Amino acid sequence: MSKRTKNSGGIASTQAAASNGRKAAGSAVAPAATVQPHAAAETAACDPASEFHALGAEVVDLLHTQAFAAGESLTEADICEAFSEILLRHWDLCCILIFLQADDGHLHESAIHTHPHLDTEKARRVGELMAGTIEKTAGECQVWLDELIEGCDDDKTALRDAFIEAGLKAGLAVPIHARGSLAGAVIAVTHDPERLRLALQGVRFIAAPIVIAVGNARRGVAMDEQRRHIERLIEELRERGDALEEANRELQRVGRYRSLFLARMSHELRTPLTSILGFAEILLDQERLTDQQRRFCQKIQASGQQLQASLNQLVDLSRLEAGHTELFLHEFSLREMLRDSCAAVARLAQKQEATLDCDAPNAPSTVVSDEGKLRQVLYNFLAYAISRSPAGGRVRVGVGTKSGHRFRIDITDEGEPLADPAHLFEPVDIDAPNERGTNMNELGLVIAHRLLRALGGSVTLIDAKPTGLTVRLDLP
Repeated sequence: MSKRTKNSGGIASTQAAASNGRKAAGSAVAPAATVQPHAAAETAACDPASEFHALGAEVVDLLHTQAFAAGESLTEADICEAFSEILLRHWDLCCILIFLQADDGHLHESAIHTHPHLDTEKARRVGELMAGTIEKTAGECQVWLDELIEGCDDDKTALRDAFIEAGLKAGLAVPIHARGSLAGAVIAVTHDPERLRLALQGVRFIAAPIVIAVGNARRGVAMDEQRRHIERLIEELRERGDALEEANRELQRVGRYRSLFLARMSHELRTPLTSILGFAEILLDQERLTDQQRRFCQKIQASGQQLQASLNQLVDLSRLEAGHTELFLHEFSLREMLRDSCAAVARLAQKQEATLDCDAPNAPSTVVSDEGKLRQVLYNFLAYAISRSPAGGRVRVGVGTKSGHRFRIDITDEGEPLADPAHLFEPVDIDAPNERGTNMNELGLVIAHRLLRALGGSVTLIDAKPTGLTVRLDLP
């Protein structure tokens, strides 16, 4: 065995690696530190087949544990550490480094394991330089300092100097490819070239399982994160479900209070209101009232009737929202019902100085429906049309038949076009302050629209040109 007097060396390419290994097999260089060869290395020299069989068994066991073991999934760092320990255990190499490709396209260190006698930072520097060579060539890189290669370029010189500074004599960097592209590298360095020559095939053999194990680890981490995300979503859904149940119970409680309030309000207000309207009518029937007294009584009667209508609308809306609508179907005369409805709003038209034209020559003689609810629908839509009409305007009512045993009622006014027809039948907030005050006709439209749907009908709004609106009621 000869000992070199100068620290010089070379880097063998992949093509020259085998010949260099054979050439250097007969000579040895004194190591920087005296370390007894590991028993596994001696076993590998004696029985390589047995050593590879044991290595394969450990790799299979590691992959099986990763795939089927219960508990937390192994991370990439765990996998790299496990494979590094296998290599260290079998050949007693000084240092094992594993690099993996990151999102930036470069190889980054994923794991490093060194013997206590080796400086970790110096070994890391060696690994980074070898990983850089792998990135450039995408091929295997071998370094043997016990052989002299002439004409080293700057990169080789820097790598050689890093080996010398770390007290290392040989190194092997095996690229890891996946789907035709570079995925990582396994790097083994040692102060004993003979040990690395014995471990060459083992390091190459273990590179492919690392790709598989790391891919499984990444998928496992992604699945764990997805599982945790699903668990968080389920927990949020459960919390929101509890909140919704609590809100539903609160709504039911409020609904019961509202129903109780409306029932009591209906009784407490209607009883005195009926008396007020009755006595006002009795006073108006008296002939000895002065003109001023008669005007006062008429004002009392009109205000009472308006209050009674508003009260009825609130009660009706409450019943509709509670789902307590019942239909009482029977056959009746549509023409007579239209005349009665127009007569009911005649006083409103007179007050608005509008003309009411109720023409129904094509109306079917009789229909089967809920007469009371249909009267309420017509009254509310007629009152709305009259309220929109300007002084001297005209409100026209027309009736026609349709195919499929249906008929339609058209109510046309001469008011201004609607700014937002889509929200005409939405419930209004009668407590919300506005410039023109509360319009009970809008609340009547909401009630009429819901009653119309309960009767199996529909409503269509048609803008007339240049002014006016036609409300078309379609009914069975």
